[in-house]
Amino acid sequence: MLCRMPHLHRFHIEPGSLNAAETALPPDEMHHALHVARVRPGEPLALFDGCGHEWLGRVARTGKHELIAAIEEERFTPRPAPEITLLQAWLLRDKAIEFVITHGVELGLSKLCFFRAARSEREPRGNDKWRRYAIEACKQCGRVWLPDFSVADSLEEALAQSSGERLIATRDRAPVAPGAAGGGGDVSVVVGPEGDFTEAELDAALGLGAKPVSLGEATFRSEVAAMLLLTLVSSRRGRLGTA
Repeated sequence: MLCRMPHLHRFHIEPGSLNAAETALPPDEMHHALHVARVRPGEPLALFDGCGHEWLGRVARTGKHELIAAIEEERFTPRPAPEITLLQAWLLRDKAIEFVITHGVELGLSKLCFFRAARSEREPRGNDKWRRYAIEACKQCGRVWLPDFSVADSLEEALAQSSGERLIATRDRAPVAPGAAGGGGDVSVVVGPEGDFTEAELDAALGLGAKPVSLGEATFRSEVAAMLLLTLVSSRRGRLGTA
């Protein structure tokens, strides 16, 4: 008869908040643990701070408004390298923004900059929900680093914040093959809004060293195009395993 291993529940804690062998979960994570995950004493769990630190342990005890974790092991994972940055034109739908953050984190995104494109229909503004989306994605996929978020008023300003090789998704310029452009260092991928880039924006991006990349004949939603390009880059840099 097969014995099913207990599920490893993962919870986020703020950096620097764990300083003892036993620790209480913060209120929001405690509520989720007790009333959604319904963890029980003795079950394994993992805590992470979004800055590479992870603590493995077990549920020591629970109360009506309390969950105490007993820490058994501490780990540290260096920030993934090379770093992958997404420069994403501001999207109209909040669900699309959540999609980009959630799946970008799953693909190992290091930085995410939302910028105002000429055809963006909304102004990019920082949002507390972004971090929560990223935390939930880390809890689901097991990553221990949260991405850095920023906003920019233009494509040029976003590119100024980027580092390494720059790849821009477009069908309006002769593309380079994603596997042939540049080396294996840091990379920034640039994706336009629902209405795509203007000719002036493409010219400016190419003038700043961005290389055009085609995603094929199909027309994708902006958020889907971002994930496809991130997947190509991650695979090319050995971040998705080997065939």
